[in-house]
Amino acid sequence: MSYSPPSDPFQHSNHNKQSSLPTVYEDNDPYRIVKKSPRLGSISDNSEFDAVHSRTASDSSTSRLYNGAMALPSNDYEDPYAKCNYKKWRASTISNNNDRANSYLPYSHHQRDPNQKTEPIYIEEYTAPASTTLGMGSMLQDSMTDQINMRPSQQAQIPDYNDKISTLPQMKKRKQKKRCCGLRYRTIAFISLIFIAIIVVIWYFVWPRIPEMTLDDVDNVGSIQVVTNTTKKSMSTKWGLNMTADNSANWVPTHIKSIDVSITDDKTQQNFGNGSTPAMVLPARAKSYVYIPIEIYYASDSANDTTFQDLYNACGVQVTSNVPFENQQDVLNITLHLTYHIAGIVWAYQRQVPFEGLICPTN
Repeated sequence: MSYSPPSDPFQHSNHNKQSSLPTVYEDNDPYRIVKKSPRLGSISDNSEFDAVHSRTASDSSTSRLYNGAMALPSNDYEDPYAKCNYKKWRASTISNNNDRANSYLPYSHHQRDPNQKTEPIYIEEYTAPASTTLGMGSMLQDSMTDQINMRPSQQAQIPDYNDKISTLPQMKKRKQKKRCCGLRYRTIAFISLIFIAIIVVIWYFVWPRIPEMTLDDVDNVGSIQVVTNTTKKSMSTKWGLNMTADNSANWVPTHIKSIDVSITDDKTQQNFGNGSTPAMVLPARAKSYVYIPIEIYYASDSANDTTFQDLYNACGVQVTSNVPFENQQDVLNITLHLTYHIAGIVWAYQRQVPFEGLICPTN
């Protein structure tokens, strides 16, 4: 008993349209969809063409990965009222298994040869398109990968930062070498200059200056003793020098340990008197009176000694004469040699005070 499927009015109408308007297909068009016609039910010449170029889910090459799987029939569209021609579809599919050997899909029914050499896969280099001006959400927006690649890389700054970190110990060592007591040499030099300037200013005001001494007059303190009746002639007495010390150059009082004085004759440069002062303090920016006691003594073996004659004529006993000018007393031209011993100064200062026309004091 033969079974014939019921006729489908929709299929019949489609068949009439196809017969009235023939469609020309390309031979190698893998994407075209061919609707099945009622002629698929009967094994004819067109079944081979339709089975080879079918694009239904049942004809996919994935169904051939497992031959024992049960395939389900499928039409060109899902019709809930259409009856499933399972037997006819299976018969047409099984009869055309060998015709779909050249499927373009990635999953095929070909047997894989494990000994076959695998061909290398080459990935073409992709060139990112130019950045669009549209904002986020646009269809022309660049992908996130492109945006990340187009951003300026921060890797270039990392080596510099690492280099700076690696060079920090060396920089610290250099800074430590350039420092003394925790201070830079420039700071030390600046502080030293300020310190020197302060010392210079203090020194200017504190450093003692030698006072200027002048001789006012001479007092005869003791009696004059002259010896002329022996082979050795001598003369001795005591003077008191009244002098003025001008300490106007000093800003602070001057502490003097002592002042040594020696008297010489200007004609012969022979010393005939010596004296010294006790410790004293001269006020600053003022003049002070200074008294210096002097011991006068000179002796000579020659009666014609010039120094002895000058002292005797100026200070010795004069012989009374009837001639007035013979009784006139001579004067002395002397020089005072002063040696200052000032507190706080190791060395001594020497000054000379000349004096002409000294009248020798007599009783």
